[in-house]
Amino acid sequence: MKLDRLLKSTALSAVVATLAFVGSAAAQEVMKLRMHAAHATQTPVIGTIVPWIAERIEKLSNGTLDIEVFEPGALVPGTEFFDAVSQGAIDMAYGTPGYGAGLEPALSAFTSVPFGPGETEMLTWMRYGGGYEIFDRILAGINMKGFVCTLNPPETAGWFRKEINSVADLNGMKLRYFGLGGKVLSKLGASVQLIPGGDVYSALERGVVDGAEFSNPSADETMGFYQVAKIAYFPGWHQQTSINAVYINLDTWKKMTAEQQFAIETTCGEATVKTLAEGSAAQGPALKRMKEAGTEFKTWPPAVLDALREQWKVVAEEEGAANPVFKETMDSLNKFREDYKLWGELGYVK
Repeated sequence: MKLDRLLKSTALSAVVATLAFVGSAAAQEVMKLRMHAAHATQTPVIGTIVPWIAERIEKLSNGTLDIEVFEPGALVPGTEFFDAVSQGAIDMAYGTPGYGAGLEPALSAFTSVPFGPGETEMLTWMRYGGGYEIFDRILAGINMKGFVCTLNPPETAGWFRKEINSVADLNGMKLRYFGLGGKVLSKLGASVQLIPGGDVYSALERGVVDGAEFSNPSADETMGFYQVAKIAYFPGWHQQTSINAVYINLDTWKKMTAEQQFAIETTCGEATVKTLAEGSAAQGPALKRMKEAGTEFKTWPPAVLDALREQWKVVAEEEGAANPVFKETMDSLNKFREDYKLWGELGYVK
C-alpha cells in the first residue's frame, strides 16, 4: 500500500510539473522574427538548410520563437543583409561572413581564405583556436551576434568557356569571383566583379563574364552553370571550405531568454555537422551527372597555381597593412595552422 501511494504521488507530481512547464511556456510571449536567406532555399545544402534551421529553432525554443524565412530579394538583395541586420531592419539573416566585408574587411578571412584550411581544420580553429572570439568581437562591433551554421566542402574553382593554360590567359579575363580570391586574380590582370548568385547563369550565357565561381559542385549543378560553360576547374584554391552563419541583431538577441538563445546556438551546432556530412555526400553524384552531360573537369596548371599562391601572399600582406583586425585574424589563423601542421602531416594517410 505504501508503494502504491508513493507511485501515485510521484505520478501526480510529474503531471503537475508538466502542466506547470506547459503553462509557463504558453504564458511566455512568442517572439516573431524575420530571417533573410542569402541563398535561394532550393539550393542544395547552403539553401535547403535555412528552413530546417528556422524549424529547429522553433522546436527547441518550445514555440516561443516564430521565424519566417524570406528568399533573397524579398527583403533585401541576397548578399546585402549586414546593414539591415545591424540596424534592426531585419531581425536575422543567414549567409556567408564575407558579405559583410564592406562593414568589416576582416570578415572575408572567415569565408574565402585562398589556399586555406579544409573543413575540419577551419572548424577546429573557430572553436578551439581563437577564431570564434575574434568573430564574436567583430560582430558585436556592428551590433550583431552570430553563429557558424554551415560548413561546406571545397568549391569549384570556376566555370569557364575556354581552357586556361598559362598565367597570361588570365590577363584581361572577365570573371565573377568572390572575396579574397577575386583580389588575387585581379593581381594577375583579371577584371573581377561580384555578381549575385542568381544572376551568374545569365552573365555566363550572355558573355558578360568569361568565367565564374559560385559554390561547390552540387550547388553549381542546380544553378545550371555546366549548361553554359563546359569547363570546370579544380581544386578550389580560393575557398577550400565555406562558412555560412546565422546573424541576429544584437538588441534582439539581448531581449531573448537564455533558453531561446540556447535554441539558436544548439541548432547551429547541429546544422554545422549536418551540412558538413550532407555537402560532402552530394559532390560525387553531382560531378558524375555533369560529366555525363559533357562537362570537362580540369585541374589548374602547376605554374598557374604557383602564381596564384604568390599573389595571395601579396594580397594578405596588403589587407593586413590596411586593416589591423584583418591582420589579427590572419595571424591567429596562421599560427593555429602552423601548430596544426605537424598533426596534419603525421596523422593522416597520404
